[in-house]
Amino acid sequence: MLTHFTKITNGLSSSGDSIDNDQKISKVIRALTKSWEVKGTTLKELNDRKEIDFSEFIENLKTHKMEMKV
Repeated sequence: MLTHFTKITNGLSSSGDSIDNDQKISKVIRALTKSWEVKGTTLKELNDRKEIDFSEFIENLKTHKMEMKV
């Protein structure tokens, strides 16, 4: 999913339509499945969401995914 999303956002950037981190994070949160609902809600409510880097956000999701498997 991340590779596909990155290709889309890179394509938009190259055509002059940039998407900021907040927009990227919001779009990924909306795409999360029902099993991620609690994590998505938590991320939506973060006050510093505009300051979080998209790569940090993705790492946060990957860590959560590994913890879910335990």
